[in-house]
Amino acid sequence: MNPYISNWIKIIWNCSFDNTYKMAWAKALVEIAISNNKQAKVVIPFDDIAEKFLKYYWNQTIYFDLTQGANLKKPPEILTYTKDLIFEYQQVTGTMQPIRFEKVDFNKLKLNNSYIKTIRKIGNTLKNDVCWRFLNLDKKAYPLYELNKSNRIVTLHQSQVESIKAYYESLLPIINYRWTQMLESFNFAPRISKKVRAIDEDNVRRKSLTKFRKYLDTTNDKEKRVCFYCGEQMQNDEISIDHVIPWSFIFADDLWNLVYCHKSENSKKSNRLPVEADIQKLENRNLKLVESMRKADKTNSKHYDQLQLAIEKDYVRQFWISFKG
Repeated sequence: MNPYISNWIKIIWNCSFDNTYKMAWAKALVEIAISNNKQAKVVIPFDDIAEKFLKYYWNQTIYFDLTQGANLKKPPEILTYTKDLIFEYQQVTGTMQPIRFEKVDFNKLKLNNSYIKTIRKIGNTLKNDVCWRFLNLDKKAYPLYELNKSNRIVTLHQSQVESIKAYYESLLPIINYRWTQMLESFNFAPRISKKVRAIDEDNVRRKSLTKFRKYLDTTNDKEKRVCFYCGEQMQNDEISIDHVIPWSFIFADDLWNLVYCHKSENSKKSNRLPVEADIQKLENRNLKLVESMRKADKTNSKHYDQLQLAIEKDYVRQFWISFKG
């Protein structure tokens, strides 16, 4: 193994962590290095690294609201800056619908000043707490890059860039794996690894839930569908299918967690924690649903099998308790 890359891996694998800063820093440097088309050294301003941080934390937060540090009472500063910008974005657009950072036009939304201020604040944190700490392990400093804190730049020399380009297909999965391990220690959420990969691969998409109607209709008359939450009958243009335990936590469309409700109820609920009364109602609904699917001869599907398993394993309450965690 290339000695320079061995040192990268040693840092990534053995660094202590109270938050995910070091993994975001490593990922940003590797991505910037491999995007450079020149063979010479790469000079990286902190603002460029800060933009990468904002992208990572924006996407992981707006879709999955992942905790990025061990101290729940004092979250990492960069996560707080990111959440503040997300809040501004949601206030201006009037929607809680998640959107990837790469697709947000801050200038068009007249949020460019807020964006610039956020980048500057992230850069300050990188200068004070991240850039120099990443190089140190067991009281030894590793020369992975040249650091100029006063000018807020990192320099990767030509041989270093060439090594990163030669081994990035190994480095990035290692960084993601360690980031996943950190997130698993900070979060009670399921499918952490899948969520990290999804953000990278641009496949965080909300699929149509229409295919579940034929199953939900077995316990909710399609001519007189009633809202799971308020119990009132709905008109066709009012109907929505909702994840009782939020999709952002589950990151899956499972029949045992899907119900009919008013579109307004769905929007109002957003990613909030369900109350216990709704959990009890969902448990009872699932018992009725599995029986009604048997009577309707709809047992020959993976959704029926998953529903049975969810009842046997008590998924509703287990996931709810974990979400409350």
